[in-house]
Amino acid sequence: MGNTRHKLAVFIGRFQPFHIGHHTVIASVAGKADSMLVLIGSAYRPRSWKNPFSYQERYDFLMEGVAGIDMQVDALPLVDTLYNDRAWATNVRTAVRLHMRAKGLDPATTDIALTGFEKDKSSQYLRWFPEWEMLPASPHLHEGEIINATQMREILFFDEGDAAVKFGAAQVATVRRWMETHPEDAVQIRDEARYVKAYKARIAEAEKVFGYPISVNTVDAVVVQSGHVLMVQRKALPGKGLWALPGGHIDRGESALTAVLRELYEETGLDMPKGALGSRLTKRQVFDHPERSEKGWVRTEAFVFELQDRAKMEKVKGGSDAAIARWVPITEITPDTIFEDHFDIIQALVPDMPFAYSSILMAHAT
Repeated sequence: MGNTRHKLAVFIGRFQPFHIGHHTVIASVAGKADSMLVLIGSAYRPRSWKNPFSYQERYDFLMEGVAGIDMQVDALPLVDTLYNDRAWATNVRTAVRLHMRAKGLDPATTDIALTGFEKDKSSQYLRWFPEWEMLPASPHLHEGEIINATQMREILFFDEGDAAVKFGAAQVATVRRWMETHPEDAVQIRDEARYVKAYKARIAEAEKVFGYPISVNTVDAVVVQSGHVLMVQRKALPGKGLWALPGGHIDRGESALTAVLRELYEETGLDMPKGALGSRLTKRQVFDHPERSEKGWVRTEAFVFELQDRAKMEKVKGGSDAAIARWVPITEITPDTIFEDHFDIIQALVPDMPFAYSSILMAHAT
C-alpha cells in the first residue's frame, strides 16, 4: 500500500435483526471510509426473545443487506462480557487487530474510526476508545422516531403492523424468509416473548401499587468438583432446554443461603448431607447487571461450593424445574447453550473457566 492511508470504519451492534437503520449508517460511511468492519455483538448466545438470531444468521442478514453499498464490508463476532467492560473493550480491539492482519492493513497507515450514534445507555461504549476517531452517523427516522430492532421483532413475530414500511422492504423480506424456513424456532421465540411480557406485566402492576421499582431476588449455586460444574437443563420457560446453574426465587421467610440450598437439592437431588455441603461454601457474590435477565430487574446471589476432588463424582438427578442434572466438564461450558448470564457468573467465579475468544476470531478473520 505504500504511504497511502486507509480509513477503516468500525460499527458495533447486535443487529437483532438487521434493518434499514443499520443500512443507513453503513451507506452514510461509504463515502468517508475505505472499508468497514462490523462487529456483531452478543455472539454465541442461545436464542431468546431479545437475541432470537444466531451470529451466523445475523451475518447472513447483514451481508445480504449491504450487497449494493460501494464499500468493502466485513463482519466478525463479538462476545458479551457482562460484568467486565474492560474485557469487552479489549475484545473489540482484538477483533480489529486480527481483522487488519487478515486484510493486510498496516497499523502505521491505517486510521480507525468508530461509527454509530448514541441511542441509549447501551451506546456508552462509543466513548471507550479515545485512540480512535469518531465518525458520527445520523439515525434513520420513521415519522420522526428512531427505529430499533426491538420494535421490528414485535411487528414481525406478532404481526402488529406493516414492518416493510418502517424497517425496509428488503430487510423485512430477509427475516420473513428465515421465519418461514425456521418455524419451530419462530414458535419458541414467540413463546419466550409471551412469557417475558407476562412476567414484566405482573411486576409492573406491583410497582403501580407500591410506587417504586421492585427487584426480584434469586439465588444460584455454583458447585464445583474435579474440574466439573453442577448444572441443570431447564424444562420450562424461559430458557427451556438450556443449561443453567441450580437456583431460583427466594421464598418468604428464607435467607439467601437457605434458599440456595433448598433449590440446589430440589433441582439436582445432590446425594450429600446439607451440613457437609455448607462447610464447602467458599464464596458468595451478588450479580445485578440491569440486562442480566430479559424478565426485568432480577438480581441474583451466587454461592460457590467447592467439593473435594475425587475420582467418583457426587451423585445427582434432575427434579422440580430441572429436566436433567449433571456434572459438566468446565472445558465444555460455552455461552451458546447457557441460560441468561449464568455463563458470565461461572466465568467470574471459577478461575479455570476458559473461553478462547481469540481462537474463535482467528477462525473467522480470513
